Amino acid sequence: MVEWHPRHLVRPVEWVLTVPGHPEPVAVIRRLKLAGRVAYRAVTWAPRSAGRELIGYFPDGDSAAVAAWRRYVDENQRQHERASRTHGGTERNGGAA
Repeated sequence: MVEWHPRHLVRPVEWVLTVPGHPEPVAVIRRLKLAGRVAYRAVTWAPRSAGRELIGYFPDGDSAAVAAWRRYVDENQRQHERASRTHGGTERNGGAA
């Protein structure tokens, strides 16, 4: 006999994308309906909705997660490149001496 429980009726609506070792989530993915169809919206994470940036709308959760992950990786790469170009507030290789 199959055991039934009301939790089988529960459908997730929101997920957070986390990175091990990172103190906060990096993105929020929410399932919603647009024009009667299920869609997934991915946004950057911030404590309040007003601080979040839209990553995009996607037909499935996997696509939303991939886009959020790519955004995270791209943003970290840009931050690393900016940090490696400067040292102590001055530009390396071509900065004023």
